[in-house]
Amino acid sequence: MAHVLFILTAADSLPLNDGTMMATGFWAQEFVPAHHLFLEHGHQISIATPKGKPAMLDENCFAPEFHGHDMGRILNLREQLDEIDAWRTPLSLERIALTGVKYDAVFFPGGHGPMVDLIDSAAAGTLVKRTLANHGLIGAICHGPAGLIPAQHEGHWLFAGYQLTCFSPEEEQLAGLSQRLPDLLADQLAALGGKLSFAAPGTEHVVIDRQLYTGQNPASADKLAYHMARRLKKMGSLNKNACDAPCD
Repeated sequence: MAHVLFILTAADSLPLNDGTMMATGFWAQEFVPAHHLFLEHGHQISIATPKGKPAMLDENCFAPEFHGHDMGRILNLREQLDEIDAWRTPLSLERIALTGVKYDAVFFPGGHGPMVDLIDSAAAGTLVKRTLANHGLIGAICHGPAGLIPAQHEGHWLFAGYQLTCFSPEEEQLAGLSQRLPDLLADQLAALGGKLSFAAPGTEHVVIDRQLYTGQNPASADKLAYHMARRLKKMGSLNKNACDAPCD
């Protein structure tokens, strides 16, 4: 059984170029399916936010247009989210970073919130670097890859040269935000040396490069988490086979 740390945003608003603030938070469609898939594969999950603040849900994720106007799907998502208590009482990201605790994987759900409080989080960067050094997996979806940006050493981004994806510039344009956001996440990742690829807006797209697993948008959440969960299960089996004595 692997131990996965979900890192969620606690930001409730994002400043735009026109001086207004846009309500934000994490996107339930990228959190709930991944959470369930890891559990279904037998893995343990912890949830953390900056300073241990309650994670902030972006209520816009329940808008009918994001669910094919299927109210049953929306109700089901709300019910599943309500069953996960830990996002309301998360661990402190900074405290975890200081304790030296190690996780088998770190996962960043999206929503625009990570562009506010995870994009410059030294604690998030520390946990990503620690997980990589211990041969763990890093997962991020949509705007979640903002949490990868602080993973730098002496001015060098640890994922420079990696193949990855995130919410595409075309998807930002369709959402009416490409000219309103101070910076596009895709541009920032490319400027650091990321090799980005995108599928058509709203379609599933997952990129795996070494220990890094990224998904473009909510449609990619199931596939992304499935690949990570399966890989973690295989890694656990390999570790047990390597034991000189029976493993617990």
